Amino acid sequence: MPRIVPNRDKTVLIIQEQMKHYRVPFFTRLHDALRDDGISLRVAYSDLAERDGKNDEAALPPELGLKVDCYRLFSQRILYQPLLRAAAAADLVIAGQANKYLLNYLLVILSVLGCKRVAFWGLGENKDEGRSEFSEWVRRRVVKKVDWWFAYTMGTKAYLTSHGVSERRITVVSNAVDTREFSRLLATIDEREIATARQQFEIQEHDPVGLFVGALLPDKGLDMLLESANLIKESLPNFHLFIVGGGREEQRVLTAADKFPWIHFVGPKFGRQKAIFFKMADALLLPGRVGLVVLDAFAAGLPLITVDVPYHGPEMEYLANGKNGLVAENDPWAYASQVVTFFSSASLQRELSHAALLAGRTYSIDAMVGSFREGIQACLRTTNLN
Repeated sequence: MPRIVPNRDKTVLIIQEQMKHYRVPFFTRLHDALRDDGISLRVAYSDLAERDGKNDEAALPPELGLKVDCYRLFSQRILYQPLLRAAAAADLVIAGQANKYLLNYLLVILSVLGCKRVAFWGLGENKDEGRSEFSEWVRRRVVKKVDWWFAYTMGTKAYLTSHGVSERRITVVSNAVDTREFSRLLATIDEREIATARQQFEIQEHDPVGLFVGALLPDKGLDMLLESANLIKESLPNFHLFIVGGGREEQRVLTAADKFPWIHFVGPKFGRQKAIFFKMADALLLPGRVGLVVLDAFAAGLPLITVDVPYHGPEMEYLANGKNGLVAENDPWAYASQVVTFFSSASLQRELSHAALLAGRTYSIDAMVGSFREGIQACLRTTNLN
């Protein structure tokens, strides 16, 4: 890692809409790393507008976190957090990239006028279904107006440079979660504990087990998962499916679990409880939008089996089809066939599992903190960004 030149008496403000469990270790470690450089970090965030069933809201310690109100208008299409005073006091403001954040437009104006150093942190292109052409036009117009970019992945960088952002104003952070702690938890679970957990759900030792982990939302492919699961069950009579998570599609999952005893819905799980389900499973099944959960899969040595859709998160770049996971056509029969092929080949399971573990070592929270730290230092040092 390049030597970091100390930059004393600087302050950085990072703005988030809300705080998630998976982001707490990152912000805590980044805070400690920047403190060693004489840079003070505050992270501003707000409460959820309403409970969404995912139970993944968290809080930062007071020396790091700055909790503020959030005013939401027009069915949450516009959000405003009163942070102008905190932004004015910071040497660098890093905001999440999203058209709905009203404060971002004020920050961009200040950046263009040379009054405030502003950076965006985001995924670049919006691949969500239902996105509007006008919204994307605004997004493309704004990307060049800030001083620096913290890009999720190399794919994000390619999108930014294709829309006129200079490479020297982009730091690729390789978006990650704290898989080191998750790996430690996985290592604490022995075979006897796995056997006990399997017995609890009436799963025999060699029964194939698929695992879904994520928010129970439409873009996660729950309809396809449940339809494909029945097709998989026809070919593999001993197949079991665990569904871990919460969200507004929960009732649909509960109905399926009540109807089919081999579908086990266990709700949101965190820490060691979540790790037990990863240890019981043979593959992560996610026939919808793939995001950071791919890193948990890699940490557990679980290949991820998904489908080819245009709205995957940028972390989909970490999955190599046929090497550390599988990508099927966006069709229930095709997806079920891919899963059955995986479970029917012990050699394929071993090869993909080994490659998944190796991939997990490439993307770590420590590497992300290091990249973010270097990007902040570079942005603060640079006097002419144009």
